[in-house]
Amino acid sequence: VLVSLARDGNEGQKENAAVALGNMIEVASGTHEGVVEAGGVAVLSSLTQEASASDRCKLAAAIALVYLASSCPDLAADDTCLSLLLSRLDQPEEGGWRRDSINALLALATSSSACAEQWHRVGGVAALQALARETAEEGVERQAERCDEALVSLGVRRVRRRTAA
Repeated sequence: VLVSLARDGNEGQKENAAVALGNMIEVASGTHEGVVEAGGVAVLSSLTQEASASDRCKLAAAIALVYLASSCPDLAADDTCLSLLLSRLDQPEEGGWRRDSINALLALATSSSACAEQWHRVGGVAALQALARETAEEGVERQAERCDEALVSLGVRRVRRRTAA
């Protein structure tokens, strides 16, 4: 039903369906198979590039696709999805979209080192390094540690240095 709404619904229904798909894939293991079988990858991919889709709809579809890619080793996130999510890192928090983008990106980066070349190509490694520094400076230790884990998974040395107390 959600894939059908994302494909055939009005703008609000498409956005809500994309958000729901992303949330479902993130929290319920095994749901990714049903989304893939229902044609969700093609539907979500088309939403990220649909000229008439709102920015929020495109972002929600990209988040869902990145969560799919992080749970399906055979499925790679495309450059458009990564670029959409990475663009949120430089923007202020708005309705949880920056946080959701960060969580999806970190899930993908830590799921497989096979995508390291792609991360370098789209500027994702540099963005994660900047985010690691930013969150460490802000005292958001858990997120800084997650950034470090993602960078290590991508074959990049840690950017943060712990200082002796």
